[in-house]
Amino acid sequence: MWISRLCEEDLKQAAAIRPVVLITGARQTGKSSLLKHAFPETTYLTLDYPSLAQAAQESPEHFLNERPAPLIIDEIQYAPSLLRHIKPRIDEDRSKTGAYLLTGSQRFEPMAGVSESLAGRIRILELGTLSAEELRRAEQDTQRYLVRGGYPELWATPELSQRDFFEDYIATYLERDLNRILNVSNIRDFRRLMLACAARIGQLLNYADLARDTGVSANTVKTWINALEASGLVYILQPYHANIGKRLTKAPKLYFADHGLLCHLLNIQKLEQWHAHPLKGSLWENVVFCEYIKVKGYRPGYELFFYRDQNGVDMDFVVESEGKLLLIEAKSGENPDPRKLNFDKVAPLFSNHLHLKPECILACQLQHESALRMKDYWVVNPLLHSLSRL
Repeated sequence: MWISRLCEEDLKQAAAIRPVVLITGARQTGKSSLLKHAFPETTYLTLDYPSLAQAAQESPEHFLNERPAPLIIDEIQYAPSLLRHIKPRIDEDRSKTGAYLLTGSQRFEPMAGVSESLAGRIRILELGTLSAEELRRAEQDTQRYLVRGGYPELWATPELSQRDFFEDYIATYLERDLNRILNVSNIRDFRRLMLACAARIGQLLNYADLARDTGVSANTVKTWINALEASGLVYILQPYHANIGKRLTKAPKLYFADHGLLCHLLNIQKLEQWHAHPLKGSLWENVVFCEYIKVKGYRPGYELFFYRDQNGVDMDFVVESEGKLLLIEAKSGENPDPRKLNFDKVAPLFSNHLHLKPECILACQLQHESALRMKDYWVVNPLLHSLSRL
């Protein structure tokens, strides 16, 4: 079963004007499948095969001579020397677009040098797991999405156990990717860190507390979390940085890029468990966070932030993009108590100091209308309708 991806049109447009396109993202988000679906006539090869990666890395000129463009190259990070040899081939004929379509599962070195090596010649797109909007368009049950998450294989194979899938996924990630990059000596400690992060979803990130729970140093915890972020498994969300007249917190928050993985780490296997879980509010906040990234393309730390002052007044998400300012509260119930919302406390701060009138959005599990104007704010259920209306 093929589920259309929202970024497919952007991908085709990028390939029509750029000689190189790179799709990044965590493992198994559907990068190679998307390229093969969008460009079915283009030769495909993957550097996941060690012998092929070795040949590309050791003899890149010969490798490319044997495989003329256009070419899809999967997992380019396993042969970074290819990039230096792709560049002069592109410069020979800058009018040739869509020549090299690349994927990379990590934002570690050597991936960090891709944009420098191919500056002005490359478009980089990031592909996450499936969004609720993509599943809704494919007429899938978005309520199952709350627990199952968005890894395409789980939706392509409905009978596949999510417990087995995520156990295999974590084992592969720990044993192959992470151990190769960081040389983690104690896999058990790292897995304990992942569990501790899941238990603190949506909370202020405290490396010392995580170190105590994990049994390693705070510096090690920071290194490991940076690795999780670089591999596309978690996001670090920074607080809003503008001076709006109050002392703001400086600590970031942590969210998982796929809440199916988050639910697995919290041992949530059924929808009933999700609704009864003591972290239900934080779980829903993670769902809303992921939808704004996947559907709207907001980038944490660039357009997407959170607000919290030292008096404890907070706003789950703040979006500053294209001259608009959005204040977003995520509440897991269908009819949240308006008295528990902070729009009236936070919105005047932005209006008074930034001279912007923010739009207020309540993202909850409203069961009927997908976008309603209620008093001074919008009410949206991202499981029922696209966020693109706002």
